[in-house]
Amino acid sequence: MPSAIEVAVRGTALVYALVEGAMVTVGRVAQCEIHIDDHSVSRRHCTLAVKGASLVVTDLDSANGTFINERPVKSAVARPGDLIRVGATVLQYRAPDAAQQGRATARVVADPDTAMESVVSKRIEPAEIEWLSSATSAMPALSLLQRAQRHLKTLHRVSEVLAGARDLQVLADASLETILDVTAADRAALVLRRDGTTTGEADVAAVRLRNAEQGAFTLSRTLVADTIMKGVSTFARDASVDKRFSSGQSVIGQGIRSVMCVPLRTTDEILGALYVDSQSGPGRFSEEDLELLAAIGNHAGVALHRVRLLGEIERLLLDTVRAIAATIDAKDGYTHRHSERVAALASRIAAEMGLGTDQQELAELSALLHDVGKIAVPDSILNKPGRLTVEEFAEMRKHPAHGARILANIKSPLVVAVLPGVQYHHEKWDGSGYPEGLRGSDIPLLGRLLGVADFLDALTSARAYHAATPIDEVVQLISQGAGVHFDPEIADAVVRLHARGALNVE
Repeated sequence: MPSAIEVAVRGTALVYALVEGAMVTVGRVAQCEIHIDDHSVSRRHCTLAVKGASLVVTDLDSANGTFINERPVKSAVARPGDLIRVGATVLQYRAPDAAQQGRATARVVADPDTAMESVVSKRIEPAEIEWLSSATSAMPALSLLQRAQRHLKTLHRVSEVLAGARDLQVLADASLETILDVTAADRAALVLRRDGTTTGEADVAAVRLRNAEQGAFTLSRTLVADTIMKGVSTFARDASVDKRFSSGQSVIGQGIRSVMCVPLRTTDEILGALYVDSQSGPGRFSEEDLELLAAIGNHAGVALHRVRLLGEIERLLLDTVRAIAATIDAKDGYTHRHSERVAALASRIAAEMGLGTDQQELAELSALLHDVGKIAVPDSILNKPGRLTVEEFAEMRKHPAHGARILANIKSPLVVAVLPGVQYHHEKWDGSGYPEGLRGSDIPLLGRLLGVADFLDALTSARAYHAATPIDEVVQLISQGAGVHFDPEIADAVVRLHARGALNVE
C-alpha cells in the first residue's frame, strides 16, 4: 500500500507518493525525488525509505547533517511523530492513518518561518540529563550506550583537569579546549557575570577559536544575559532567522548560524556562561550537545567558585605576610620597609632572568618573609647603633633558620614554596655563607636571588653603622662578586637592569 509525503511551501501543499520498500532522495537539486529549495540543504542530502510503520533515514554525507529529533544520524529509524531536519527544513513523520487504509504520511515544512522553533531553551539539572532515559528509547540500544560513554568520558576528562585548576586561565583552557574537541563548535567563550550587577551583564574572560583566522569574536549579549538571568541552557538552530540576533548585526555579519549558551552554575548562584557558535550553517548543534555543554558548565561553575575561594584565601595570606613584614621592619628600626624593597628588587631580577610569572611572585613573597626569623633575635642586637660583637653576630646569623622554622608551621603550599628563599638568602656562591655553607647551584634559586636583592638594598640604604652607598658602586661590587659571592647569571641580570635605570625602588 503506498505511503505519502506532503510538502508545504509557504502554505502550498505538495504530496509525493512513497511505496513501501522504495527509496527516495531528499536534496536541493531538481533530480531528487523530494526537491527542497533551501541553501542549507545539500545537493543530495539524505534518503528516506518506508518499512512498515517506520521510516529509515540515511544521511548522504551532507554538509550540515541530518537530524532526527535534533540528534545527528548517519542511518536511523524514525518513529511516528518524530521530526527529521535537513538544513533548515523539517519533516514530520506521522503514523499510518486507518482511514487511509494503512498509508503512512510525512509532512515536510520547507519554509524556515514555519519550521521547528528556532530557539530551544530549558533548565537542565545535573540529575535530569536524559542520556539513557525513555525519551530517547527510539534510538538503538548500542547508540544509546555509545552516546552515554562519550558523555561520561568527556565529563571525566573535564573533572580531572578542573580539579587541579588554581586560576581562571587554567580553568578556561580546560573547559574551552574540551568543548571545541567534543562539539562541532568553531568558537567558544567563557563569560563571567559582572561583579555587583543584578542583571545579566557579563564580560568575556577567555575565547578559543578552532581556526586562528576566524577574526574578531562577537557574541550575542542578549542570549548570554538571558542565560545568566534565567539559568536556562539555550541553543539557536539558525541565528540568521532568529529575532534574538536581529539587533546583533556583528554576529550576523560574521556568518554565525548555530549557537549554544549554558550557565556556569554553582549550587547557589550563576557565575557566568559558556557560549559556543558555528559558522558552518544551521543545525550544527543538537539538544544532546546542549545537555553535554550544560554538564560541562556545571563542572566549570563549581571549579570557578573554588578558584575564587582560593584567590580570596591567597589574598588573605598575602595581606598577612605584608603585615608580618611590616612588623619585622618596625622591630628593626634601621631597616624601615627593607622587606618591601627587597621584594620589589627580587621580582624585577626574576623577570629580567626570564623566569615565569609564578616564579616572580614566589620571589616577591619569599622576599617579604626573608627576615621573619629576626622576630627571635633580641632587640638589643637588632637595634644596636654600631657593629656587632662576634657573639652578637653569631646570634644574628641564626635568623634564616629561625624564619624557616617559624614558617614551617604553616602548611600552605604557597608558604612551603617560599621557604628556600627565607632559609638560604645568606648563602654565597663560593660556600662561605650561612647557615649551611652551601655552594654554587646547590643553593636554591630563591636563596641565590634573594641574596643579591638583600645585598643591594642593604648597602644602598643608610644604617646606623654605615652611610648609604651609591647604587653605581653597589652594582659594581655585585659584578665583581659574580662567581664568588653571587650567582653569575643573577649578577648579570642586575647589571642589565641598572644599565636601563630599572633598579631604583621607592
